[in-house]
Amino acid sequence: MCVLTAILEDGSKIVCKGETKGKIAKKCGTMGKLTFGPVLIPEGFDRVMNDLTEEEIGHTHRQKAWRELLEKLK
Repeated sequence: MCVLTAILEDGSKIVCKGETKGKIAKKCGTMGKLTFGPVLIPEGFDRVMNDLTEEEIGHTHRQKAWRELLEKLK
């Protein structure tokens, strides 16, 4: 999960959340890339996140949160 908060000049807040659901792997996968990537198997896959291509992963929780925040700031 990723939660981003923007505090605007007038003191108001915009809070946006992105989530990647999945399960924890029994065996650690490829290290590097994302911090949780070697152990998180996203829903719909049988491999850990670090072993997937960007096309397979699609929008991660971070990308979802950033896109929502950017849209609300428009």
